[in-house]
Amino acid sequence: MKIAIIGVTGGTGRKVMKRALELGHEVVAVARRPGVLSPAEGLTVRQGDVFDESSLVKAIAGADVVISCIGPPSNFSPDSAKKNFLNIRAGMNVMTANFSPGTVMSEGIPNIVAACYRAGVKRLVMQSGINLSDGRELSPVNRLAVRLMRRIFWKAIKDKGIAEQALIQSDLEWVIVRASVLQYAEGTFKYTAGPLARINPLGALPFVDCADCLVRAAISELAWTRKIINVGR
Repeated sequence: MKIAIIGVTGGTGRKVMKRALELGHEVVAVARRPGVLSPAEGLTVRQGDVFDESSLVKAIAGADVVISCIGPPSNFSPDSAKKNFLNIRAGMNVMTANFSPGTVMSEGIPNIVAACYRAGVKRLVMQSGINLSDGRELSPVNRLAVRLMRRIFWKAIKDKGIAEQALIQSDLEWVIVRASVLQYAEGTFKYTAGPLARINPLGALPFVDCADCLVRAAISELAWTRKIINVGR
């Protein structure tokens, strides 16, 4: 299967690319700066900007499915995480990204949806966050945690909420994957995923495991079509 990945230079995006290649799929990596990605067997790199619909149409042409891993940049890299898991500066960058998310998702996802229509791609998988849940499927304690996070990061919630609604209202075969807190750590592939799955929103999930779930949503979990999936521990 030919999988186009948008947001491929981010924490999850790189792992999605690697996982899809490991499984033998052909991957089209869509990036604003294609030069930052190294060549690999089965990998095609194309230029595309989520704020430029026309560039996305060209980038995803010929793909069977698109996975969106776009989100506000945090400048939190695997290298900084390895040097110091409790890296204060990196942590502050993540917090800043959530406090000031911009419009990358509220503008980017509608552009991706429109590009899918124009390019003839029917299936689109979107990475989102568990804080978009109203918490009804979670335990009382975790429901409270989600509600607190929604209040603190209300700007990020608003941006992602607009993006989710744009996808839900589309005619595409969409899947929204709402992940718990993510971390750079070794993947275990032991996670919980599914519609209304009861997860711990603050239980850190390796980017690798989130990536595996996104690839599953794209290629094998047809029962997840037009559903919101929680993934975490």
